[in-house]
Amino acid sequence: MFNIFKKSKETGSKIPKRISIMRMEDYHTHYLGKTNDGKLFFGSETFANKKPHWEVKPELQSKNRIDLAILYLFDKKGQFIESKHWLTDLDEERANTSKKLGEMVADLGKVTFCNIKIETFEINIDGIKCGLIPNEESESIDLYPSNTISFQEPWNGEYYT
Repeated sequence: MFNIFKKSKETGSKIPKRISIMRMEDYHTHYLGKTNDGKLFFGSETFANKKPHWEVKPELQSKNRIDLAILYLFDKKGQFIESKHWLTDLDEERANTSKKLGEMVADLGKVTFCNIKIETFEINIDGIKCGLIPNEESESIDLYPSNTISFQEPWNGEYYT
């Protein structure tokens, strides 16, 4: 039998290495599914800050923000393969994030939108930490950047915002 959990020595928590993600149309997991050749994908519209938001004056927050469209690709077993991304820090381009993500998914060809099961992973895109990253303190797996969604026990594919 395989042990899909890693146990933290500090907290004794159990966080799975691989999780189910439930597709929710028109929400954070809208772009979730598999390609015709069996690869899995997860598309995300998100943001990051160049500096911590509390270090930036309110009137300059817009210039501090980077908007991203990220398409993560996984093999049939749910192991991370690669990502494709588009990002901007220009106010006049922010409205294009959703369109860019849709184009990336369309470039995959015929896809089936569905729930998926993938492994946790962490990558760096232009200096920004991205991925599904375990958080031992909160016993969760969080989608970075921006911690937009979080997965927790009972690990059934539902997420919290």
